[in-house]
Amino acid sequence: MLTCERCGAGLPPNSEQCAYCGTISEQARAALAGQRAELKKEAKHAAAQAAVAKQLALSASEQAANKALLWGLLSFVFSCAVPIPNVLSWLAYNRAARNAREAGVPLPTRAKVGLAVAGVMGVAALAFWVWVVISVQNENAQLEARQAVLSQQIAKQGTNPQLDQPFACALAEAYILTNGFAGSTSTSSFKGLTCAGAVRVVKDRAELTDFKLRTSSSSDVLTATVCFKHGARWFVDSAGLTSCGPEGAAHPAAATP
Repeated sequence: MLTCERCGAGLPPNSEQCAYCGTISEQARAALAGQRAELKKEAKHAAAQAAVAKQLALSASEQAANKALLWGLLSFVFSCAVPIPNVLSWLAYNRAARNAREAGVPLPTRAKVGLAVAGVMGVAALAFWVWVVISVQNENAQLEARQAVLSQQIAKQGTNPQLDQPFACALAEAYILTNGFAGSTSTSSFKGLTCAGAVRVVKDRAELTDFKLRTSSSSDVLTATVCFKHGARWFVDSAGLTSCGPEGAAHPAAATP
């Protein structure tokens, strides 16, 4: 505690004048000036640190906004694959928003656009996969229903020794829908099965030509030749892209006609 240089009384805190005799203490004045200078220096240093922190937060917000936009655009590219870009865009948006608050500046528009694109693509991707699942279920249901109809039609023929065209067509379609054709076992992918050919029967063997079909992955129409044998009942021996040959069995598939 400083004392008055004239009367020796203690000076009031933060005061350079004696409360008893009114003398101005130069020592107290110098001490108070030093304190004010130190406070000013500390305030200036704090302001400089705050400016640096604001600039860093602003820079981080801009960078995060750029990433949010980038991942949002990438989510458009990978919308039907994985949702990782959508999640990364959302995380980058949150970082941009947090840093913008720390910097005291508005959130960059790029971050909002990136999040909006990622959100729209996320909803679109979800809708797409829901549609895929429903479509697959419908195709499987239609396949099972068609197989059931063919089974009933074949069962009515029983051990009938006569192989007419409708019976042969039912056997051929049931065979292809169960076993596949030309290396494809995805039976639900077969579309437009058309049995327009005639049946040629030679003793216990038969051949059905001009059985047309295509797959959902291709618009090309394939023309199959179906070979039959008769044991306890008529059944399909094989189906290929060429004739059954002298023994009634189809040769290996060589080329698409």
